[in-house]
Amino acid sequence: MRNDLKLPPLYKTLLMLALVFGPFYWLAFTEDGQRRTDLALMFLLGKPELNAAVDAFTSALSEAQIRETFPKLAFQCADGTNPFGDRLCAAEIGAFNGIPASSVTLFLVDEGLRAVKVSYRRIYHPWIREWVEGRVVESGDPAASNGIAETGDGVATWAVPDGLLIMRDGELAREDDPALFWLSRAALARQAAARAADQAPFN
Repeated sequence: MRNDLKLPPLYKTLLMLALVFGPFYWLAFTEDGQRRTDLALMFLLGKPELNAAVDAFTSALSEAQIRETFPKLAFQCADGTNPFGDRLCAAEIGAFNGIPASSVTLFLVDEGLRAVKVSYRRIYHPWIREWVEGRVVESGDPAASNGIAETGDGVATWAVPDGLLIMRDGELAREDDPALFWLSRAALARQAAARAADQAPFN
């Protein structure tokens, strides 16, 4: 007796629906799918990607070196006092090391880099923290904190060779700015000096 290898119509219909809607469900309703969709959208919009090991940045870096290393970033700069220097440069980005992001801001003193702020969509806050912890653990640098975050007042910090990586700890509140900061030792010293001056007694 000859075997009937024909698929039942209902099975074929369900198979076709799975083939059509399976990828859509993955792209729209899973975290990895949403990330890849956002990355593709940023690429189509022409937003450049920032692939940077900010944990390895130092205050010896200059604005010119940053521009040379990341030529696709269209930095807009302005002089003026800011919390970490006297000049800042900002550029729109589409991704930060494979994670959807919106902008990067450089804080400088003259030409020297003092701090960096990477802004990202709040949905990717856990992804950014995972990236930070992975980078600090893998660095193997004795000056780093071996991936252990110091937490307090809702802020997490990691020691890196020249300064700290800083971001909000835990879930972001509505008013929280989804951002990762790198602060150099020079920037931290500047802030400490400013606080000391504010707290100095009147003569």
